[in-house]
Amino acid sequence: MCGRFSLGRPIEEIAREALSEPLSQLTPFNPSWNVSPQQWVPVITQTGVHSEKNVPRHMRLMRWGLRPSWAKVSPREPINARSETAHEKPMFRNAWKQRRGVVPADGWYEWMGTPQGKAPWYHFNMDESTCYMAVLWESWNHEGSSLESFTVLTTEANHDCREVHQRMPVLIETHQMQSWLDGSLVLTPTSDGRIDRYPVSQRVNNTANDGPDLSTPIPRLFVQE
Repeated sequence: MCGRFSLGRPIEEIAREALSEPLSQLTPFNPSWNVSPQQWVPVITQTGVHSEKNVPRHMRLMRWGLRPSWAKVSPREPINARSETAHEKPMFRNAWKQRRGVVPADGWYEWMGTPQGKAPWYHFNMDESTCYMAVLWESWNHEGSSLESFTVLTTEANHDCREVHQRMPVLIETHQMQSWLDGSLVLTPTSDGRIDRYPVSQRVNNTANDGPDLSTPIPRLFVQE
């Protein structure tokens, strides 16, 4: 799964790398090293606000936690969807066909079960490049209120990650972005030897905490590899 991630690098830098228009100046995003469900995050898409197809690639702020157009407000709006079955689930299948996006991240957090409790680990690309997580998004309108929201697709964890958690985000390479957004990409598991990880402070457990120190490694007595 993916329940927290970090996004500290400049949005303009990411936009250039992803060949995307940046966020509007009317919707700025403040860097965060503890992005949590219900927060608003830049999503890169080529689908317009009214589901127009093949509009110029651009960023829009969307809330993390999917609310389909037909759904009622719920405290259980999903932050993750299994990539293997999303195309057939009523909650996700329309978005799978019509509203795809990617969310940039510096890295993401997963929690490993230990005798002392769950310990957070930070995961990131070994070359420290941007992680582009595949997402599905929806537009919801009701009685004058509107919301664009998304869910992160997950897949079986590769060798780099599975010791910490059995699932991981679906990662899209920059050269795959066009085919993912236009619906032609066949998703495959992330190859081994791409992701690095290390334990971090349990301060990340509190969504009120933020700052670069949350993704800084902490000392460990034993290296489990």
